[in-house]
Amino acid sequence: MANSPKRKPENAKRRRAVSAKALDAEIAALRRDSAAPGLISGIHNYCDRWCERCPQTARCAVYRTGERREAASDRSNDDTGNEAFWNELVLSFAAVIRMIRRDAKRHGIDLDSPELQAVTERADQRRRRAAARSGTALFKAASSYRKAGHNLLRAIPGALADTEKALATESRLGIGQPDATAAAIHDALDVVQWYLFFIEVKLHRAVQGAVDERQLHLEDLPRDSDGSAKIALLAIDRSIAAWARLREHFAAEHSDAILDLLVQLERLRRAAEAKFPAARKFKRPGFD
Repeated sequence: MANSPKRKPENAKRRRAVSAKALDAEIAALRRDSAAPGLISGIHNYCDRWCERCPQTARCAVYRTGERREAASDRSNDDTGNEAFWNELVLSFAAVIRMIRRDAKRHGIDLDSPELQAVTERADQRRRRAAARSGTALFKAASSYRKAGHNLLRAIPGALADTEKALATESRLGIGQPDATAAAIHDALDVVQWYLFFIEVKLHRAVQGAVDERQLHLEDLPRDSDGSAKIALLAIDRSIAAWARLREHFAAEHSDAILDLLVQLERLRRAAEAKFPAARKFKRPGFD
């Protein structure tokens, strides 16, 4: 039987090419965003990307750019099937690429040179191999936590439904503090879900950064790798506190499973601190 042609997803839509005029306008807007008064350079490099809870959004160029695009957008949400979403994403990447190409040309660098591309590819392969060797144990621990945490979060809704019924009963009887308890549970769930993948990603970035710093002999400067490791450690700290709160409320159903996660996180925290002993002392712009 002949293979039938693959069908495109129903929400796939033809993307229009980005015009030079639109690119130049976006580049000019990006430069204005980054030059706005009161901004802290590089503040976004060591944050947790949780803008809704960040006290420094007014001083962040990345947040400013996002707000500008949101205000100019005709889309009502961030649905990845929304054509406007994809058009904005294409424009953003295209603008950054054009800026990089212009800067490279200004410095006499031909990014399309086959020789440069070959050298870059070989260097990137060496970087990935070195990072894999350096961070294998850390990566495995972070991946193990992510998988275990994901599985437990999928099992919690059943227990959550029972807890909500119990809190509704308390509210009806006028006993306890059901509203505060419900808020604490949902906040803890928000925290563990937000950082579940974040921790692993930031530890990968920290290890890769450390490899680059050694190759470029940047050990004596403030290390980007320590900054990445620090925000990963803070995410681990917050996740430990949140899981501990959840264990108080789901002791009957998931006490042992949550305890296992807490043990994994504590081991991951110690491993990260051992790998990056100066990370806790790193001063993040705008935060520390």
